Amino acid sequence: MEYNFERDIKFVVGDKALRRSVKEINNLGCRRILLICDEMSDRVGQLKDMLRQFNKEVNIVEKIKRIGDIATVEECEKTLRAYKASECDSIIVLGKKSAVAIAKAVKIMLKDGISIISNYRKFTVNNISSVRVPLVVVPTNLSSGVEASNFVRIYDVEQNDIFEFNTTFAQTNLIVIDPLMTDTMPPKSIATSGLHALAMAVMSLTSEKDSDPMGEVYAVTAIRLLTDNLKKCILQNKIKSFRFRVLLASILAGYAYWQTPKDIISELSDRISDRYRANYGNIFLILFLNYIGMHKWHADFDSDNLINLLGDNGYIVLKDMGSKRDFIVDSVNNYYKRLKNYVAYVDNLSDLGVKREDLVDIASSVISMHTDENEEYTFSFIMELLDKSLLSSDGENSEEKSDEQSDAVEENASDKEDNKLQEEGEKQA
Repeated sequence: MEYNFERDIKFVVGDKALRRSVKEINNLGCRRILLICDEMSDRVGQLKDMLRQFNKEVNIVEKIKRIGDIATVEECEKTLRAYKASECDSIIVLGKKSAVAIAKAVKIMLKDGISIISNYRKFTVNNISSVRVPLVVVPTNLSSGVEASNFVRIYDVEQNDIFEFNTTFAQTNLIVIDPLMTDTMPPKSIATSGLHALAMAVMSLTSEKDSDPMGEVYAVTAIRLLTDNLKKCILQNKIKSFRFRVLLASILAGYAYWQTPKDIISELSDRISDRYRANYGNIFLILFLNYIGMHKWHADFDSDNLINLLGDNGYIVLKDMGSKRDFIVDSVNNYYKRLKNYVAYVDNLSDLGVKREDLVDIASSVISMHTDENEEYTFSFIMELLDKSLLSSDGENSEEKSDEQSDAVEENASDKEDNKLQEEGEKQA
């Protein structure tokens, strides 16, 4: 299936999407292409699989491979030099967040006609340009949802500095989501990816900011895909169709989430990830789990759709609903807790190496960027969120543990079904 949506981003989605994207790539005017690929996607063979689908009908004249976990100034400037030396006119990216960020940074630098990122310490991104650099992104199941965003973070390791951009000139033109690009992953990685996507989708739907109507459709679709497929993917991670649906949910949720201005969770996630070189998705997930119970949602939030989606799966117990807000908070918490029966994902910052003595500095770094009066940007609110997120699961109170024990009977009743799913998955794989 193929989707054409607003904001000039086209999605080619489904079986043989890479093969079908050849025509779209050529229609974008991609004649001399620079390919950017991260180290993992190259190492596991996804790069070779993608090139095989292109069947030499896409003219790639230069390759930058082995991109690391973070997008650095050095890598961006090296990539820009390669783009110019080979007289490229477009970019294709395969892989995760760092590779996408480098491609977007190169687009921005080309637009402004500069060769070193440090120039952006003196001036902002030019809002007018006639330079057009088509960008095609092929996500893998390492996706963090940023493929459809206009946010870019580049790290200056030598100066211990960060360049952050938010401009339409960093926009992706074509996103190709092919099941072939989903590799077998450990259940823990699948859980982190899927739960991060769920967090982004819920946050976009509960945002007080004016949201993009198409983003709302994407968010609801992402939640539906995760509700139907995440547990199956964890238990049957060898089945490509389940992995593909979780990947698609991540991209759609990322699109929905990044259409609104950055919120407290993304800002804190960025700063903690920068400081500890920890996985951004893990941090976002942990903060979200604690934030959702603290956040005062706006009164006009239409929660009916979200209630139906969160309640429509086999491992959330629907008890006395109370307020719609309480139902959603309880459902989200139950959703995440129940998945712990199948995989032990990280649920606290201390396991990622975050230290309590650093919390004040982290909170202050966010506060310093905001002068507007907003409850989310008070020091006490941020510190409370960080404190809650730091605690390990061992810190649960006795009432919570009692609730878990009372749920054990129902969970055990589903064990046979889960074992059956795993056995079927091994056979089908």
